[in-house]
Amino acid sequence: MRDHDTLTALREESRALSAVLRQADPGEFTRPTNCPPWNLNELVVHIAMSIHLGDRDELAAARPGSTVLTTADYYRRPERDTPQYRQRNVEQTRQTAGTILTTTSAARWFDEISGDTLTRLGRQDLGRVVQIPRCGPMMLADWVVTRVISVAAHGLDVAITLGLPPWTSEPALHATRPVLVSLLGTRPPARLGWDDLTLLQVGTGRRTLTDLERAVLGPLHERFPLLS
Repeated sequence: MRDHDTLTALREESRALSAVLRQADPGEFTRPTNCPPWNLNELVVHIAMSIHLGDRDELAAARPGSTVLTTADYYRRPERDTPQYRQRNVEQTRQTAGTILTTTSAARWFDEISGDTLTRLGRQDLGRVVQIPRCGPMMLADWVVTRVISVAAHGLDVAITLGLPPWTSEPALHATRPVLVSLLGTRPPARLGWDDLTLLQVGTGRRTLTDLERAVLGPLHERFPLLS
């Protein structure tokens, strides 16, 4: 995927989520989500945190000769499946939400953060190999794809919470499919008839596999969800 397309995917997916959040009734932001223990306010704050570049102008360059991680490698890190990793995410999100929501709404904060992130990434060379904190060296464009996946997968959570049909953009689906295929280790069997949206839903655990799908996948079904 070209660098320009990667940034386009993040831009379109962020704008689509922003549009939904702006139209939502303020009272809906206290709803529980399928990402317990977060309510919708906290979930939106978490999405913003996931793409927030912080105070740094740009990510530091990786050391020459470093082994560069792929986008799929980012999700293969063992710590992602530990209770400690998940609990840290929960606590950091709740602490940040407790501060942010005293001065603005979650929807407005997501607008601010996503706009700032897209502006700053647009000025950078996405072909650079950078050091991703708590992860390792990655091409910046590949790290941006992980941010696309974050916004797209959690966008499905927002849709589920609000009872809306998914709105995942085509650029985002185009960016996420190769990552999910790599995590699965092969293309999903054609017999499943999955489109890219279905692969995103089942690959991220936003929809459970049916008995028929498990039968068609065979031993591969044990790999689902491919990421969460």
